[in-house]
This record gives sequence, C-alpha cells and structure tokens, in this order.
Amino acid sequence: MRRTIPLPEFGWSVRACGGMSHACVENRVITTTRHALRSIHTVLANAGIQKPIDPLRAELHSEWVGLTQWSASCEVTVPETSAGTECVLRLGTLDGACEVMLGEVTLGTHMSAFVPFEASVPQSLRGKRVRLELRFQAPVSELLRWQAQLGSRPVNGDWNPYCFARTAACSFGWDWGPRVPGVGFSAGNWSCWSDARLLAPSISQVWNDDGSVTVRVAVRGDVGACEQRIELESPDGECIVLAPHVTEHTMRAGARWNPCGRGARHNAFWNARVTLSNDGEFVDTRRARFALRHVELDSALDDIGRKFLFRVNGLPLFAKGANLIPSLVSGGAVGNWRREMQRYRATGFNMVRVWGGGRYLPHAFYDACDELGILVWQDFMFACATYPEDEPFATLIEHEAHHQVARLSRHPSIALWCGGNEDILAWWSWGWKERLTQGQSWGAKYWLETLPRAVAVNDPGTPYWAESPYSGSMELHPNDPDHGDRHTWDAEAKLEGYRTITPRFSSEFGHQSPPSLETLREEFPAEALVIGSSALALRQKAWGGDAVQYQPFLDERFRPASNFAEHIAQSQHLQARAMDVALRWLRANAPRSMGALIWQWNDVWAGHSWSLIDVAGRAKPSWHSVRKACAPRLLSIEPTGDDGALEVVLIDDRAFVDTDYFERNEFVATVEVMEMSGRVVESATVALAPSRIAGLPTATARGRILQSMATGRDSAREFLRATLHNAPTLASATWFLASDAVVALPVPVLTQTVKRVAGLRVYRAETVIRELWIEPVTREPARASRSCWRTLVPGDEVLMRSGARWWSANHFSKHRNGRDNI
Repeated sequence: MRRTIPLPEFGWSVRACGGMSHACVENRVITTTRHALRSIHTVLANAGIQKPIDPLRAELHSEWVGLTQWSASCEVTVPETSAGTECVLRLGTLDGACEVMLGEVTLGTHMSAFVPFEASVPQSLRGKRVRLELRFQAPVSELLRWQAQLGSRPVNGDWNPYCFARTAACSFGWDWGPRVPGVGFSAGNWSCWSDARLLAPSISQVWNDDGSVTVRVAVRGDVGACEQRIELESPDGECIVLAPHVTEHTMRAGARWNPCGRGARHNAFWNARVTLSNDGEFVDTRRARFALRHVELDSALDDIGRKFLFRVNGLPLFAKGANLIPSLVSGGAVGNWRREMQRYRATGFNMVRVWGGGRYLPHAFYDACDELGILVWQDFMFACATYPEDEPFATLIEHEAHHQVARLSRHPSIALWCGGNEDILAWWSWGWKERLTQGQSWGAKYWLETLPRAVAVNDPGTPYWAESPYSGSMELHPNDPDHGDRHTWDAEAKLEGYRTITPRFSSEFGHQSPPSLETLREEFPAEALVIGSSALALRQKAWGGDAVQYQPFLDERFRPASNFAEHIAQSQHLQARAMDVALRWLRANAPRSMGALIWQWNDVWAGHSWSLIDVAGRAKPSWHSVRKACAPRLLSIEPTGDDGALEVVLIDDRAFVDTDYFERNEFVATVEVMEMSGRVVESATVALAPSRIAGLPTATARGRILQSMATGRDSAREFLRATLHNAPTLASATWFLASDAVVALPVPVLTQTVKRVAGLRVYRAETVIRELWIEPVTREPARASRSCWRTLVPGDEVLMRSGARWWSANHFSKHRNGRDNI
C-alpha cells in the first residue's frame, strides 16, 4: 500500500550561500517553517530581515534577493523499508534552478516550477537521519547565464530575460507589478510503496459524430504487474466496471455539465476510480471527479473573416470575464478559491482566463470553477517573449505540457488550451523578427507543434488555440480584428474609442486605475498620499507613467482634482467608464463579437494596474460598472446604426439558447430627451427589430433613434434616456450628447429619506446624477452594490450607509467651479 509522509514542518534553516547576497544575511542562518519556504521573500519578511515591498521604495530594497544563491535545509528521517520497498522524494513545486541533496547524495537537479520534482531515495539511506538540502541558484543570474550560452532574445519591457526560466515570468517584473524573483518549494513528501503506487488518474473525453461520448481513463503511476480495475460511477450512483485492460468507455451522455446561467451542475459529476490488486490483495486506489460536456471552439471562416466563438453542448455562448494574474510573494494570495470565484461569478462572468505570464493554478481553483460553472481559458506559461527551442528547454517544456494537460483534463470547466500570451504578436509586430539572428529559434515550434500535440494526446475533447491574440494563421496579422481573438490596446481605443474597433473576440482590453483610497491609506504613510507622490510613482510600471496612463484623459474630461482623494476617484471613475463603454459595445455587436475578457481581475500590490479588485480585495467602481454591463439582459444606446447612427439595443443572453427569441417576441422602447433638471422635452417610441449580421444568428434587437433627438439640440444640457416597455426592473439606458468637457452636469444632490432597507439609508436624487458610485471601505462587497454605477434622474432612490462617501461624474465636471465632494 502506498504511504505518503510529509516533510517536517519545523526546523528548516535558510542561508545565503553565494551570488550578490547582502550584509543583512551574511553569516546568518534563518530558522523557518516549511510553509514559509514557498517563497524566500516570505522567509526574509517573517524573520524581520527584508520585506519584499517597502511603502516608500517599492521593491528597490529587495532586488538583491533575486541575485543571491540560497540554501534551505532540514534534518529528516528517511522512511524505513517497512514503509515500502520503494521510496521517492517528491516536491510538488520546486521554484528555481535547484540541486537537491540528501546527505552526501545528489538526488537530482531541477529547472521548472511547472512540474514536480521526484527522485528515488537510495536504499543505503533508508531509515537514516540525514540532512535534506535544496541549493538554489540566484534566479536573475541563472537567466543571464543561459542567455550567454544560448544567445540573447527579445522579451517585453526592460525586464530580465525571463524566457530562460520555467517559472512565473511576471516575478521578474511586469507593467502592473514589482520585480520580485525568488526561490522556494511546496508540497514536499516521501512516497513509499512496495508492489505499486498510483498517481491521480487523468480523465479525458471525446465526442463522436453520432452524439456519443468516449471517456478515457489514463492510469498513471508505477503499476508494475498489478491487475487494474477501472470503475465509472454516474451521478445517480450507477457503477460501470470496465473490462480488464480496457481504459475507455463509450456511452450516451445523460446529464451534462453546463456553464453558469444554463442549468444546474450538481447532478452532472461522475467519479472514476482506479484500483490495483496483486493476486486478489488490495494494493492502491485513486479516484478523480469529472463531468461530461461538449466544448467546441468555432473558428471557421465566414463572410467577415474567422469566427471565434465557444459552443457548450451545442449552444453558442458570449464569453464574459477577465484575466487572472498570479499572486506574487503574499500579495493577492487567495486563501479560499471557492469564495473568490463566487465573487467572480457574481460579477456576471462565465469565463476566466488563466494568463500565460503567471503559473498553473491548484486544483482548488479548477474545482471551484467546475462547481460554479465558470469556463476556464487556460494559457500555457508563455508571455511576451521569444523562447529558446534549444535543450534543455525543449524537453522541459514538452514534459510540462504533458504533465499539466494530464493533470487538469478531468475538469469540465477547461474550455480552451491556449499556447501563450502575445508571443506571436510580439514576433510579428514589435520589431522582434529583425532582432533575432538568422535561424535563431523563438518558440514557434512550441505553440504550433509541441503544445497542440500534448493536448491531442491528453485532452482531445478540449480545443487548442495557438496563441492570444491569434488570427488562426501565421499568414495574417495575429491582432486582425476580423479574425480570431484580439488584444485591444490601440492608442485610439481608449474610453469612447473602444467603439472604433469590433473584434471577433476580445481576450484583453482594459484601462488603468489606482487602488481604492482606503487600501492606499493602509499601505502608505500620510505624507505619501499626495498628488504626484514619489512613492506611488515607483508603483507605476506602465509605459509613459501617469503622464500617458492618466493625465490626457483626466485633462480632457474633468476639472483638476482639488485633493488627493478626488484625484484617486477621478482616475477610478475613468476606468469604470471605459469598461462600461467597451463591454456594452462588444455585447451590442454580437454575434460578430462573441467574447470580452477584461484585463484584469485581481492585483498583487497597492500599485497602479488595470484590476477590477484591488490587492486588499476592495471592489473598484469598475467592478460595479462591469457588473451592470454583464447583466444577462441589458438595454443600451449605441452608435451601431448606419454611419454611426444611434440605436436602442436590447441584449439578452437567452438569444443564444432560444435561437428565435427575438423573432418570436416584440420589443418597444421609449426614448426621451431629458434636461439636466429631469424635465422631458421630447419623447418617442422605438420598435426594436432582430439584428442580423453577415448571415450570423440573431443576438440583439435594435431600433434607430430619430436623428432629430440626437442632433441639433442643446447638447450641453440635454441627454437621451431609453426604457423598455413592460420591463420595470430592467435598468434604463442613457446617452449624453456631448463630451464631459461640454456637458453641464448640475451639482449632485441626494436627500436622505426616513426609509431604511436592510440597515441602509434610502436616499433620493434631487438632480440628474451621472454614474454614481460609493467609495468602498470594507474588503467585502458592499450591501449597497446595486446602487453603484447608476445614472439617476430626480426621484430615483439609492441605498447607502449613513456617512458613506460617494462620487459621480457631476463631482468632476469642468463646470463645477472647484466644489468639493458632498
């Protein structure tokens, strides 16, 4: 029988053993725990030696850590042979180039954080008390060593050449996070057995032309000559036992796993059990949960170009979601993946992209997505670089690909394997072709051969896409808006400019903002919380700094902020506006556009980034605007008509399930021209008709707004408001006829009423208030979140706690004459 014995939790010693080092660790041995050794930065912080991030100097004081060689060691008792005649040391994650020593014996070296380390223990050491030592190379120095050996290759930014390491690329620096390369390990144990041992089985499925599905069970481990028994237990308890030596079963699917919004999932989960025996005696058993689902990526050519749409169980789906970045050191670490993904789903999202510059995530994340119905776009770990195809990297990456696909294939939430992030794009259009020497490899073999082969072998029922973005062909620009998926970071596509581009699928787009004010107060001393703060400037990693990321948009739209709090609010407000505009535009243009994945969901530190949720877990106003724009049913006013004419657009996710939903029903909207006082000066009804685009199925209903209602008016003092008939709970849509610089928004006034709802005060709007939101204080979603990111007309009511600070576009209007927040 297999026995798993964890390595000691306590008694670990850490010391600097070479490289650049630092006076604070010279001749010093740090006592720590196995848990802390997930990161050398955590070890140093816990010992009071060096925090990875300083409030005033960001990561500048800790850069030496990545230039230092480290040793981590512990006295261990190697299991006796009575625990099993065979014994291996297994480290689930070994991050950094490392030599593993047991006593005087070198068990092996390791160079990838993306596959476990495993080595047989010599019989001569069984039962002995010896020292286990992990000798880590300095991560930055190791990159430079490989670069000198294999030749320089372009990578994004001015960061270290991370293409020469199989670890989280973003730990070496990114445009949203610090440079904190480090080393560490986790999940260390001895695994002992005699006859055989099993690893978790890998489950995959293939859907056949006749509608049946073939479930394949790959038995993994050291099984020797043992007999194998494979059982498939259905959701209703029926047990299917496979014949000896048979590892697959074809059947008609009953209950299928569906994404959120399309039915329950609790009755869709199966269990696969593999049992080993020897002459009738039990040896080992392992089980794995899976569910049946048919996921397809339709990337066929059509009248526009190349489609990019997901079908789940035969039905198309508009993907709504965001990109997930990894935690760095302890910043942004997730303690409860189910709770995190419940909040994610509550945003209105049905897909998450695990971005290629980070790391593969634990089963707890994928389990949560399985249970909550969130589809996973899974990148392989490549990002914004050219990668060597030389050894040892070619073998490392092939091993990684097979290991990770086999590990994750059982999860029904995995909807796409993608080769990586912006590598082909960078080679194509960032001038990198010209910087490579003739014949120098750059990674294309991985994305076009190695990785799709690993998917075909280990998870043939899940689609593969070469890169993101990608047009579906190496002969077309990878960011072509008419073909495949696209990353929209174009200079002209900011805020309202998002409406100038309509991709088939937007897998990245975003707008930068700072963290919430309360988060900044927790992180920085008061003297750093000023406009133009040098401490905050050190946490601005994006190109051009604040002068490019913020100032042009603020200057164009808002009056100068009167204080730091208003500056933060203005910057966050623009992000919320940008995401609102982009999501509404993309959804209004379905089915040409069939996906929107925002950059980014989460954060790693209290710095400038594109996140919806800051590092402390507080929702930025953009989270509220996105939540409203991702509602299953949405009314919007968009310039989708001929020559950019304004139309009322009804968006309803039911149209992807009920294909003649818009043809079968009639929809009528009322459009009003309203003054800033709330007085209606003109009104008209607009019939909405099914919108057909290039022969694609209908996904919206639209109706053109009279030109006289949109042009030739007092655009500074009037705006449009649309409501749908017989839909009292559906939020109205608004369209302001002029830019922020021109619109004369009134001083915003909310009056407290005597009413209370769920402990919150009810406030009534006395004026038109554009895009109201409430400043977050707690880390939990505010109970008043339904009141956030609303445009109010006189008489509308909102909920908030007494004394809450709230903001709106009215506060920032150039016509406000410098009045402070109310």
